Amino acid sequence: MSPGLPLAQPFVQPVPEQARMLQPVSAEAMEREWQRQYEALPLAVKGLLSFEHFRAQSGELASTIQTAAREREHGRLPGYDLNRLAKARVARLFPSALSYLAWRDLAEGFSGLAVAVQSRHASLASREGRPALLAPVQYGGEHRYQVTATNPFPGLLVDHPACTDNNEWRLLMPETTVPLKPGPDREPQPVLPIQRGLVTAIYWSVNTPETTIAEVRQLVARDMRFRSVALGQVIPDPGRWQLQLQPVSE
Repeated sequence: MSPGLPLAQPFVQPVPEQARMLQPVSAEAMEREWQRQYEALPLAVKGLLSFEHFRAQSGELASTIQTAAREREHGRLPGYDLNRLAKARVARLFPSALSYLAWRDLAEGFSGLAVAVQSRHASLASREGRPALLAPVQYGGEHRYQVTATNPFPGLLVDHPACTDNNEWRLLMPETTVPLKPGPDREPQPVLPIQRGLVTAIYWSVNTPETTIAEVRQLVARDMRFRSVALGQVIPDPGRWQLQLQPVSE
């Protein structure tokens, strides 16, 4: 399971002041600010200047009114809790083993493995002492900053609309309750324990090392948790710019 914060960049960073100045200001906010500024004038000035004349001002005063209106409308927007996001752990899941993005990026250029899991397995469900949430990603949605049961790590269940075709799901857990196992460099890494029935298939691709494929075959043959797991290879479709799945016998 990977850290959550990088997935949400750059949208979780504080909005730069230059970008904030480009945020549009609604007509309603402008009207309220003109009214507020007029009401703040001394009585002697208001006696000589009607609201309509004051409202007709332009130049520096209008710019000041717009800046004040923008600050009132946008300046107090809440932000994401970067510390909370850094403590989230995420497993990215896709509805198909033929996801091009997953193979290209997450499997390091088609050199890794795709593991199909049973989405309703108890290993993915929340339980006492180990909270978890498996939920679909929304694309291009509004910012939701509040922490809720359906949004425990604000910023991690949304993505850019350009990624809509991925139809991605994400499994979210706090790092404090994710089990740790030694990684290739012997450093502890957060992992999702594999219980019997969780994995339904394992696929490799064109750049997966032969040693890795041999290890997968041995694992399926020797470990009872994987005895019913299907095997397959994801290869380029010879007729279209797509991927296709080729079943492989044990």
